[in-house]
Amino acid sequence: MFIFFITILGLAFRLINIDKPEGLWNDEYVSWFVASIPFGEGFWQEILKQCHMPLYYLYLKPFTGFSDIVLRLTSVLPSILAIPVMYLIGKEYSKNIAKISALVTAVLPFLVYYAQEVRFYSLLFLFSAICLLYTIKLTKGEKKLCGYLVSAGLVLSTHVLGIIYVFFTACYIFIKKRAINKKIIVGLLLGLIIIIPLGINILKMLSYSQWWGNFSYTNILFLFSDFLSPILTNNINAPRTFFYNQNFIFNLFLTIPTLLAVLGISFGIKKEKGLALLVLGVILIMSILSFNGIIVFITKYSMEILPILILLFAIGASDKKYIWITYVTILILSALFIFYPSYQKRSEGHKLVCDIINKQNPDKIIYTYYDENRFKKYLNQNYKSLDISKTYRFEYVNSVSKIFDNVNSGEKVSIVFLDSVSFLPENYIEKAKENNVPEMFITFSIIRNSLTNEIKKRGTDINIEHNGSWTVITAIYK
Repeated sequence: MFIFFITILGLAFRLINIDKPEGLWNDEYVSWFVASIPFGEGFWQEILKQCHMPLYYLYLKPFTGFSDIVLRLTSVLPSILAIPVMYLIGKEYSKNIAKISALVTAVLPFLVYYAQEVRFYSLLFLFSAICLLYTIKLTKGEKKLCGYLVSAGLVLSTHVLGIIYVFFTACYIFIKKRAINKKIIVGLLLGLIIIIPLGINILKMLSYSQWWGNFSYTNILFLFSDFLSPILTNNINAPRTFFYNQNFIFNLFLTIPTLLAVLGISFGIKKEKGLALLVLGVILIMSILSFNGIIVFITKYSMEILPILILLFAIGASDKKYIWITYVTILILSALFIFYPSYQKRSEGHKLVCDIINKQNPDKIIYTYYDENRFKKYLNQNYKSLDISKTYRFEYVNSVSKIFDNVNSGEKVSIVFLDSVSFLPENYIEKAKENNVPEMFITFSIIRNSLTNEIKKRGTDINIEHNGSWTVITAIYK
C-alpha cells in the first residue's frame, strides 16, 4: 500500500499546473515538430538533423495531434512509473531505503519539472533507473543480463550522452564482480555498432547547435542544486557565480535542501563507493566534453546519474543516526514545491508572444531569430510575416532596414524579439566582440538595435510589450 500512496502523491505533484499558459517553448516545439512529421515525408531525415537520439520522437509520435496537456502527460507517465522502479532499486538494500528512494522520487522538484516538459528527460530517468536496477542485480549474481542489455539499449537510444552512463555501469559491474560476462561485452558491442554511427552524427550537431555556453566550475555546483533543491538554474546555461541572486530567501531555498541532500549522499557514499565513482566518472567526462566545446554542461544532460544520487541519499539517510535528514529534506522539498512555484514558468514559451500578437492584430509580423512556424500553433489567424531567422541572419545584419521594403506605408507591423539572444546594447557590441561573446548574441543584438531604431524613426503609435523572455514592438509604419 505504501508504494501505491506514494505513487498517487507523485502523480498529484505532477498534475499541479500542468496546463502551462506559456505554451510550448523552443525545445518542446522541436520535439513536437519532429515527432509530427510522417514517416514517408522526411521524418528520418529530420532525425539526422537533431542533436538527440530518435527513440523519444517515436514515443511521442502517436500523441502529436493532441493538446499541449496530452503532450505533457506523455512525460508524466514515465515519471510516475519511475517511482515504483526506484522503490525496487532501494529494496535491493532494505525496505527503509526502498521507501525513502520512492518518496524522494515522488516529490523531487527537478523530476516534477521535467515530468511537465515535452522532452525526453522523464523517459530517460525511467530507463536509467531500470538500467541501475539490473546493474545492481547483476553485481549480486542474479541472471538478469537480458534486462540490463535492454535497459542499457533504451538509454543509448534516448540520449547521445547515455553512452557515458552505460560505459560506467559496465565498469561498475566489472569492479563488483571482478569479471564481466562475455555475453555483456557482446551485447554492448552489438548495441554500440548500431548506436555509434548515429551518435557520431549527433555529436557533430551538438557542437554546432550548442553555441551559447562556456564551461565553469559553477556548472557542477548547479548540477547538485538543480537536482536537489526547488531552484532550477542551469537548465540552459549557468551563471558565473553560484549566489547570482542577492535575495536572502532565494539563497536559503537554493542551499538548505541541497546541503541536507548532499549530507545524506555523503553518508551513502561510505557504503556504496562504487556507485559514487560511477557518478564521478559521468561528471568528469561531461566536464571534459564541455570544456572542449563539444557540449554545454546542462544539468538535465546528466539525468542518467540522478537515480544513483537518490539511491545514495536513501542509503545514507536510512541510518537511524541520520534519519532526521530524510524527514527534514523531504518536508522542505514538499513545502517549497507548494509555496515556491516560480520554477515552473517557461519564460520562452511561444504562447507568451502570440498572446501579444493576437491582441495587437497587426497587418504584418517581423520575426527575429525564429521563423513563423514556431508560432502558428497559438496564433488566431494566418498573419502575413517576414523572417530574419538564424538561417538568414547574415543577409540582414549589415542592412537590417531592407526588411521594411516589404512593409507598406500605413500598415501595422509587429516586430518580435527573443530577449535571451538579443540583449546587448549598442554601446557594448564592440566590447562583446573583444570578449568573445558568442556570434549569435552579437548578431541578433545588432539586428534588434537596428530594427528598434528604424521603427522608432519611421513608425507612429509605437507600443512596446514584454512577456516572459519576449519583447514585441508594434507600430504604424509610415
